[in-house]
Order: sequence, then structure tokens, then C-alpha cells
Amino acid sequence: MAVPAGRWIRLVATVGLLAVGCGSGSATGVATSPSPTSAASATPIPAASLALVNLRGGDHIVVRDVTDISHPTTVAALAKSPPQPRFISATELAFLDPDVIGDFATYPSNVMRAPLSGSPTTLVASAPHGIFLFALAPDGRTAAYITTTSDRSELHLVSGGNDRLVSSMPSIFGGCESPSCVFHTEFRLLYSPDGKYISLTQSYGGPNFRLWDAQGKLLKSNPDGSSYSGSVWSGGSLYFVGADGVEFWRNGVTSAFLPGVRWVRPHGSPDGAHIVYAASDKAGSTHVYVVDIGTRSIREIKQSRRDPVFLTSRYLWYQGERACQTVDLCDNSLPVIASGTTYIYDLVDGTEATSLITDVHDVWPHAA
Repeated sequence: MAVPAGRWIRLVATVGLLAVGCGSGSATGVATSPSPTSAASATPIPAASLALVNLRGGDHIVVRDVTDISHPTTVAALAKSPPQPRFISATELAFLDPDVIGDFATYPSNVMRAPLSGSPTTLVASAPHGIFLFALAPDGRTAAYITTTSDRSELHLVSGGNDRLVSSMPSIFGGCESPSCVFHTEFRLLYSPDGKYISLTQSYGGPNFRLWDAQGKLLKSNPDGSSYSGSVWSGGSLYFVGADGVEFWRNGVTSAFLPGVRWVRPHGSPDGAHIVYAASDKAGSTHVYVVDIGTRSIREIKQSRRDPVFLTSRYLWYQGERACQTVDLCDNSLPVIASGTTYIYDLVDGTEATSLITDVHDVWPHAA
């Protein structure tokens, strides 16, 4: 997931992005499909759709089974509050260890992995200066992480206990405090769904954009000062906001995708067919849209909504939005603020319902 900008870009991340806590319910495991005894007698059981979320009234991040959206269940609760928790698989998580801090800023130094039950934990990677961002390859065997100081940032790859520095770049560390800056800014270190590429985008400062192959060879950057943001992988293509709108990179070629569109925090669907995103109109109000990747047709979902994600390929989750009032911390370039109400939207029947989920950190399966 993505890391949004916060006060001085500390390690407060979403899935995007990511504090963890305790919810209602206990760990009961995740259903998996049994091996069929014969083609005639087998009844296929769909894979579980899971989400790392906060629930209204709860203090902890929980793993929620949303396979049946009408009857969701809590299958695990995280006992601590690690930054950047995310799924490795339907049964295992990765996260930064908040108890082990590096010597620069307040970044945790260790990437850990653990089953949904929480133990045992296994060390994946460690960096003395702390880890700003990390991503795991789709097969879970390699971890990529960014460590940064005031002078420079580094991309490391860790596999089989071997930590390799593969790329150095200007420091990506920076600050962002105004509400409009925080809303539009995020950092994303992502693996492509096939595990062949690693991408880094940020909305301002530092390197801004980098694209490597899986071995850490730099394939593309923006030394000309052009800015790229809002990145998301779908299939073998990397989509991002460039100078003229949303573009995509595939097999070494960059092409236009949605000219004139400047989306915010896009997310791909688990089936690889769509991307959901938010975009502001001229008055500053935020709209949620879904674009069909194959046809490039855009469907507007709702106005005064923000931060959308796919819970499943059928259901979206997003936050409500309202106009700023005198007591709100707003600025002229962003006259809206989150309302505190959240929703789930059914893409099939077009209905919207309020949600108990207050934040979504990651979903499983990941975008294809």
C-alpha cells in the first residue's frame, strides 16, 4: 500500500498504507479450498477476500474476512501497532517493528513477518538508519526497502538472508504539513504483480520517480525534473500521473492513458480489470471514479467521497467528505475535509451503505 505525507513524513503509513490495534473477535483462521476428490463431486470454494482494517469503536487493526460482504467476520487481531502492515498471503503478514528504532528520525529498523495469529515472528530485513518504505515480492521471497538519511536514500534487496544495496539516490526525506499537501502527497514503493519490477513514486522532492527490474537495475527515472505521482500497477503496466495526465509504462514504453486526469491514491482491482481513484473538481470537491483498463471508459461513482479502495472486485470502500467549516484546519486550495462517515459501494447494483470500517490498510488478494 501507499504512504501518505504527514507531519514531517514520519513513518505513518497507510496501504498507502498504518497503526495496528485490537478489534472485536479472536483469531479463528482463514478458510481454504480443500483438494477435490473428483471433478464430479468437488464443490469449488472461492478464495477468501481479506482486509486489514480499523473498525469503528475499536483500538486495533484487525483482519476482516469480507468474502461475504453481508456477513463479514474478524479472523485475527493485531496486538501491537506496527507501521505499514500488509498481506504476504491469506495466512501471513509483514510489517515494520515499532519496538526497534533506527538512528535517523524515528523509523523502525526491522521488517518482520508473522502468521495471522501474530507468532512466531521472523526477521526479514534490518537497517541501522531505519526503514522508510518496504515492499515484498509477490512470492514473498524477496524484500525491497528504502532507508534514508538527510543526505541520501538507498534501495536494498533482501533474499535468503542476503542484504544487497542496489541503488543510491538523493534523499527522499521531506516535509509536508498543509492539509492540501497531505491530501495530495504519498510515497509508494511497489512490486509489479508478476514480481519483475519495483517502482518508487512520490509527489514532491527527492528522486520522485524510479523504476528498477527485480535485480535492482535502474530502468527509468526522471532526471529532467519532471514529476510523477499516484502510481499503481495492474498487470505488467505501471500507471502514474505525469505532466499531461495519467500515463502508463509497459515493456520499456511510456504511453498516454487518461490525458488531463490527475488522480489521487489509485488502487487496482483484484481481478486486474479496473482502477479506482479520486480526483478533485474545480471547486475542490473530491469525486470517486472507476476506469476500465481495457476500454479506458470512466465511471463516476460518487461526489464528496475520497480515499477509495477495492475491498473485492465488486465492492469499494471510501471515506465521506464535507465542506470545511470555520473551526476546521483547511486551506484555500482544499475547501473540503473528511466527514468521519465511511461507505461501501456495490459496483454491480450501484448501491451505497455506511460502513463500520474507518480505515483500510491493505487487502488480499492484491491487485492482479
